[in-house]
Amino acid sequence: MMFIEVKEVFKEYPTATALRGVDMAMEKGRWCSIMGASGSGKSTLLNII
Repeated sequence: MMFIEVKEVFKEYPTATALRGVDMAMEKGRWCSIMGASGSGKSTLLNII
């Protein structure tokens, strides 16, 4: 059973695309890490969730 699931998440700014078609699923009671380079959209994804 999924606790949090997001599909096809997009976020665009006037001059750039921050997220393009992101899918993610997390099960209740499990740990998850989001890793990526600076400016890759990690904080943007968490703010959307």
